[in-house]
Amino acid sequence: MTVAINDLGQSLCTEARAAGFDDVGVCSIDVDQPYRSELAAAFDDGRLDPFPWMTRTRDQRLDPRVRMPKVKSVVVVVEGYFVGHHADHAPPDEEGPHAKIARYAWGQDYHHVMRRKLRRLRKWLLQRVPTATVAPFNDVDAVTERAWAVACGLGFIGKSGMFISRSLGTYTFLGGLLTDIDLVQGAPAPIRIADGCGQCTRCIDACPPGAIVAPHVVDARRCLTTWSVESPTDPAGDAFAGSGWGVGCDVCQEVCPWNKFATPTSEPRYAARHTHLSPLQAPQDVAGTPLARPGRDNLVHLARRALQPPAAGLRSPASKT
Repeated sequence: MTVAINDLGQSLCTEARAAGFDDVGVCSIDVDQPYRSELAAAFDDGRLDPFPWMTRTRDQRLDPRVRMPKVKSVVVVVEGYFVGHHADHAPPDEEGPHAKIARYAWGQDYHHVMRRKLRRLRKWLLQRVPTATVAPFNDVDAVTERAWAVACGLGFIGKSGMFISRSLGTYTFLGGLLTDIDLVQGAPAPIRIADGCGQCTRCIDACPPGAIVAPHVVDARRCLTTWSVESPTDPAGDAFAGSGWGVGCDVCQEVCPWNKFATPTSEPRYAARHTHLSPLQAPQDVAGTPLARPGRDNLVHLARRALQPPAAGLRSPASKT
């Protein structure tokens, strides 16, 4: 069966939506990759030092052709995960204070959910072009998925460093495919979405540890998520105690005006299972959820640290907008 290459790209986008993704875009590997110089500066300045797997794959992140020399097209998919607010799931008052969990970790592990869908797209594409090379990716792979989402015309990067979709807001997961198939042969590059932050600085003003050090510049060494997810037992995390957040942090998203467009996800596997952490007992069923990354044995410690009086220099949860 012969398929016109442009038709194949369009059909792949249709298949991606059928697989459950909310948005999808395709661009040539030859377009100007957004934020390449900014990413290089983040490596050089040490802002990504808490993530050694990123520093080890610096070259691949700056150019996917290091990973796949013959890559011709980049496909990016977007999936919303918004499932409501913490107040909708607050524990009973008699159970005492609980630390909050960032929304991305409320349900099943999105890496697994998205991987299954991306493998479906890979299989679909290989059935039509059996000789092709197709490599799925999401945020655990050495691909700058937010930058390529911008290149595909799916949204823009906010001052918080978050990818922002004009239709979904910031509560999104990103992934995609690298392939040596030319899916955009002869087609113009996607029109990029203009920065929609304007004069707003809500995320910068509200970030509890001040990790957004300038518009579009985030220092992972100060981010709450770094010390609750990536390095939960590192004593350096005690400098950020008292934030109220046990695992992750959603403050920059909660104050973002673009999230007025956030609607509940249609993916049932992201339904809320764990929204708060008890300082007395860890939840039992964390396998297959993002809570497994910091480790069940560390969850009580993280809850207790989050519920301490705010550390010096940390904005009090009560002061957030």
